[in-house]
Parts: sequence; C-alpha cells; structure tokens
Amino acid sequence: MSKFQNKVEILLPVYNGSSFVESQVLSLLDQSLTNYLVRIIDDCSDDHSTQIINKIISSYPQHISLYIQWINVGVLESINALFSGAKSKYIFFSDQDDVWLSHKMEISLKKMQEMEAIYGSYTPILVHTDLTVVDQDLNLLHPSFRHYQNLDPNPPKLLPRLLVQNFVTGCTVLINKPLKDLVSPIPPEAIMHDWWIALTAATFGKIAYISEPTVLYRQHQKNNVGARQWGLNYILSRLRNLEKVRIDIQKTIIQAKKFRETFQDHLLPEQLKIIDTYINLPNQAWSTRKYQMIKYGFYQPTRLKNLGFFLLI
Repeated sequence: MSKFQNKVEILLPVYNGSSFVESQVLSLLDQSLTNYLVRIIDDCSDDHSTQIINKIISSYPQHISLYIQWINVGVLESINALFSGAKSKYIFFSDQDDVWLSHKMEISLKKMQEMEAIYGSYTPILVHTDLTVVDQDLNLLHPSFRHYQNLDPNPPKLLPRLLVQNFVTGCTVLINKPLKDLVSPIPPEAIMHDWWIALTAATFGKIAYISEPTVLYRQHQKNNVGARQWGLNYILSRLRNLEKVRIDIQKTIIQAKKFRETFQDHLLPEQLKIIDTYINLPNQAWSTRKYQMIKYGFYQPTRLKNLGFFLLI
C-alpha cells in the first residue's frame, strides 16, 4: 500500500446500518492509500451498529474515530457535526451501505491534484465518479449508475442544471478544504448535502467527473435515497404521481432561495440573474416560464424527463 502525503478524512454518518456497515467500513480500510482517518458519527441507532463499529475500531484504532449522538438529528446535521471537526486538506463522503473499490481514494485524489495544479489549491473543487449498481448481495444490476439513471455529469450549463437536478452522488465525492469551508454548515433547506455542495462548487469553484466507477452502490429496501432505473416504468410512475413531482420541484425552489440568501454577497450578477429567474419561474406567465426555462437551461437531459417539470412549474 502506498502512502499519500497529505492527511485525508472520510466522513461517514450511520443510522441503523448494522446490515451492511461492517462491509462498508472494511472497504474503507482496504484502500490503496494509508494516510487517512475514517470519522464516523452514529445518529442514535437502535440496532447493533455501534457494537459492530467498535469491534472494527479495536483492530484499526489509528484509522477510525466514532462519535455517538444521543438524539436522532438526521443526515444533514450529522454531516454538519462531522464537518465541525474536519481539519484535513481533503474530505471524502461515505454512505453506510455501499462498498468502495480499493482504488477509489487514489484516483480521486489524483484528479483533485490535477485540478488544483490547473486552478490553484485555494479554488473550491469537487471530484465525483461513476458507480456500479448492485443489489443487496452485491450482484450486478448495472455497470454504470450514470447510464442506469440517464444522468449527464457534464451539462453545458452547470448552475442552471444543478438548480433543477442533482447529478453528483455523495458517496463518490471528494472535496478540498476551500470548498468545505464554504459549504459548512449546510442549512436544513438543502435537499441533500451532496446537492448543496455541488451547487456551491459549480458557483464558486470547479467540478471534475471521473467516468470510472469507484463504488458498488447497493440497492436495498432501506435506501435513504436509492436509484431507480431510467425507463418506461420510471416515467409512468412519475406521471402517475404528479403531486410528488410538484413537491419535488418546490423543494428545489426553496433550496435555491436559501442558496441565494446564503451567498448573495458573493454571487456574480449573472449568477444572481440565473438563480432569481429560477426562483421566480412559478410567478411567470406560462409562455414566459417556458421561454426562460429554455433560455437559461432549466431542464434535464431528455425530453421525457422534462415532461413533468414543464407541465408543473
């Protein structure tokens, strides 16, 4: 195993993860790099998660720290609690139920160094990768999460697309300290921490995508978010539940409002224009809304994916 010259932290929030957390933590410890710390927070689990983690810690005390919360606060506040103690130059995010491939950290850090060499180490930078989709027993469902969900990780208009849709999967993400300092703490209006971090990186820094999968993304009945395969069944399920689509769209507008409020003193005039236009879309006449959606790029990669969005906003 090679040793990376800079200290790295992996942030792992856990809640009732006893079914899969052992295999995940062991995969974090089986990386081709050695100089890193896995910082785990248990969000008041009522299963055997802490016992499993403490057993692993007894064998790897130099690599793992565990903090236990005595009330359940949810993923965002768990991430914020982990952020408060994060001091390293580079930070990875982990979910409790996946499996990391052994080269994940190495190739992500290599890409991060390449980006910092181009844009400077003070630039907020996010690196993310593709994933392999597997079932709960790690049997292959699809070799590419990107294609499984029909996502575009390199859209031509980055900020407008991220206001509408998140294409950055948190368990693949690596960020540097300048980005961590910008996003922390993540507000409760954020839909998910990875979405908020991606919005911030797109607005004030750089995002780099690695097409190689680095994580076995496990699908099971208890997924917090999970992945649904793009196709006719997915389209029909969304069309049958337009109220859910409407609620999801409203959440993106609430998130955009909070993003503007948080960073309004640092946004460029063109960025303010984009965000304000998105926030005010529901207040515009139908024809004006559609024109602005097309003009600014407030849409997703395919016409069918945009159907509910164009109908309901």
